[in-house]
Amino acid sequence: MKENYRANITLAFIFFALFIIVTITSIVMFYWTKISTDNFHNRVLNESENILYEFKQKEKIAKNSALGIIHGSFKESLYPNEEFLAVIFKTFLLTNKDFIKISYINGKKEFFCNKDGFIECQKGELHPLKSDLYLNTDVKIDENKSINITTNLESFFKSIPNEAFNILVLNKNGKVLYSNFIKAKSIFDIFTHQLAQKILDEKDKFITNDIYVNQINGYKIVFVQNIKLLKQQKNIAKKLAISMFVLSFVLSVIFGYFFSKPLYHFYDTLNRKVKEEVEKNREKEQMLMHQSKLAALGEMLGNIAHQWRHPITRLSLLIQNFEMAYKMGKIDDKFVNKFKNQAFEQINYMSDTIDDFTNFFKKDKEKQKFFVRDVIEDALKLLEGRLKNIELIKEYEARIEIIGYKTEFSQVILNILNNAIDVLNERDIKNKKIWIRIKKNLIEIEDNAGGVPEEIKEKIFEPYFTTKFQSQGTGIGLYMSKIIITKHFNSKLEVQNTQNGALFRIILGK
Repeated sequence: MKENYRANITLAFIFFALFIIVTITSIVMFYWTKISTDNFHNRVLNESENILYEFKQKEKIAKNSALGIIHGSFKESLYPNEEFLAVIFKTFLLTNKDFIKISYINGKKEFFCNKDGFIECQKGELHPLKSDLYLNTDVKIDENKSINITTNLESFFKSIPNEAFNILVLNKNGKVLYSNFIKAKSIFDIFTHQLAQKILDEKDKFITNDIYVNQINGYKIVFVQNIKLLKQQKNIAKKLAISMFVLSFVLSVIFGYFFSKPLYHFYDTLNRKVKEEVEKNREKEQMLMHQSKLAALGEMLGNIAHQWRHPITRLSLLIQNFEMAYKMGKIDDKFVNKFKNQAFEQINYMSDTIDDFTNFFKKDKEKQKFFVRDVIEDALKLLEGRLKNIELIKEYEARIEIIGYKTEFSQVILNILNNAIDVLNERDIKNKKIWIRIKKNLIEIEDNAGGVPEEIKEKIFEPYFTTKFQSQGTGIGLYMSKIIITKHFNSKLEVQNTQNGALFRIILGK
């Protein structure tokens, strides 16, 4: 476990605290926004219903007024004259401030009274009103005659409270007929074209969270949330967000303090136990490495014995020849020089063998670059005595250079080759063969001894596992080989069976 676990726990709690802060603040802001939006929606819907109700009331008042004129002033046999109508119409205009015009229509002709500061009555052709914002109520007397009352709606819309929202009144083309918060001729001057068109197309619907559209008597009434109210809500939202941030931070610190103490204690204990186990494993690995070196030393002595057997035999024969020549009186300077040269040749061969083994097993102090092919050739030279009856097939396709402890890599190659030689001899294979291949990032050593039994293939890299007699093997060679390749060379050592036998593969840079 890393030594900075305290920093990791602290960092984890910081992220946890940030998560809590963001989560709580987001939830509170979400519900605050929802409450504000719902409140606005409810107020708009209620006011929209009130406007519709008041509008119908105005329409009802105008209709009742027209009916009152008809029932009180008209008879089937009587055609009221203009003076009589003027008196009645003026009276109605005076008694109702919202009435701006009353007309008596007889076909295309009309008699009307207008109220524009003062009341004026006249007779003339039908013509449209100058005002765009009005309610026109028509009540028939008979098929060709009717009373028409025009009600001004501007004062009606001005009376609508605008604490929570502002109002726009539009015609079907988007012209602004009334606004209590902005000066504009068209809805397209206020909103984007897409939003403005949507407002004209929809009715009785929230276009956005702060825009509601209704329709009354052909007019579009647009409710827009009050800008001042929006600013107030944003200010409240900011203050609420800051409050939630502070509260969440305080809670996170408090909970972090109480929860971190047992965690620190837990990880302290765990860290101590992990260190103890790591130390035990390190000591075990060092012990196994020491045993592996002793085993390698034993194998080295065995290989030296193989290498020395022939030169010792030759030295023995030279000494016997020297004795026979002495007895026969054939020793002269020439014979002595020849004997000396031949003896020194065998002694030098034995000395070179010692040097080769010593250099091969000399411990490296630092990592170095070396060629895999050179290590393999040196190993084969050391095993020359054991390889006399084995056919070596070398397939060197690449010249691989790696960085590491050369002697450790040499030990791995020796272990694999020695195992291959041992199993070939144990199983008494007639045509003994070993293939050595070097590819781009791969080293393969294969024998033709029939392979590793499937039931033990997964165990051969375990410590102290061996198929040899106890006096012949320690069971740690392949285990240490895998440790060296995996940990020290960051590579992979694996075994598989082929049609020939066992194939050991070193995959460089796993």
